[in-house]
Amino acid sequence: MTRYILVLIQLVCLLIVLNGYGQENKWLTGTWSGVYFGEKSKLTKTFDTRLQINKVNGSSFEGIVQCILPSDTSVRLHTRITGRIYAHHIMTKLKEVVYFKDPPGRYTWAKHCNLCDSMKYSFEKVGDSVVLQGERRCDTLCNIVARYSKDIGSLVYKAAFLYEPDLSPRKLNNKTAATPVNTANTKNIGGTTAKTASVGNGFNFIKPVYKDSMVGREFFAGRTVSTPNRYVINADSVEIRFMDNGIIDGDTISVFYNGQLIVPKLSLKEKPYIVKLPLFPDYPNRLVIYAESLGEYPPNTALVRIIYGKKEQSFLLSSSMSKSGSIEMMNNTGATASRP
Repeated sequence: MTRYILVLIQLVCLLIVLNGYGQENKWLTGTWSGVYFGEKSKLTKTFDTRLQINKVNGSSFEGIVQCILPSDTSVRLHTRITGRIYAHHIMTKLKEVVYFKDPPGRYTWAKHCNLCDSMKYSFEKVGDSVVLQGERRCDTLCNIVARYSKDIGSLVYKAAFLYEPDLSPRKLNNKTAATPVNTANTKNIGGTTAKTASVGNGFNFIKPVYKDSMVGREFFAGRTVSTPNRYVINADSVEIRFMDNGIIDGDTISVFYNGQLIVPKLSLKEKPYIVKLPLFPDYPNRLVIYAESLGEYPPNTALVRIIYGKKEQSFLLSSSMSKSGSIEMMNNTGATASRP
């Protein structure tokens, strides 16, 4: 009996995680207005169109695309679509026609478009709107360009890519003395005492020792640590931005850098929290996200952006009450001979 109860609890937890994952893509839900440009159309080159996304489940979605004759809006073609959401674009696939009314005369709608290739749409912020734009070229009837837009204020959820920082970076002084941080503030997390310093007063970063950086990689502050993705960033410093991944649901994190607590109990918001970190050369500079709370939709998921020069890396970093997320950043500009 106990075994069945445990299985049921695991299933419930899985459903909660999947529900939270799907929420971050809800920005696509609703009706998008736009235009079709049909290069080979004999009736008219430009059509009004509506993209109606009815269901979003994780990274998949379903909906209806409507193609409308501007001169007579009763003449239209409605086609069911399915698709998938990616980091910087969406893909749509036409399925079957669900409604049509042909124009008078000898021209008819092309009703076999479900045989066409999938269509790729880029999305970006343009002024106060989000714009979807794509192009498909598969035969003489389906050479089209489509463009949809929607006011940002009318989005069901605000997309993570729309978040813009309006905060000044916290100035963390790059002091690499081998002595401990000069501060009276300490915090105990999972049995590990970490020293903190006021961001406004600067922060003393302790230069990591290479042999020590290889110790305890799978366990830190009382929790296991996920296998880190490694980013090669040949720069002296980076700017890191932490924010919620699309829905403000109460996620709280603490941030460790090379074993030092640099940001305690940060509540993730849509406005990013920004820090600047030194990248010690020839060391696996390690950033660990420690979950203080899971919010309404577990697990705790932070949108993290690494900015150095004109380059940027963006990704989601998840953590739970038993496992912390992590990344490593390598600056290979130093000499390997500097290792002890």
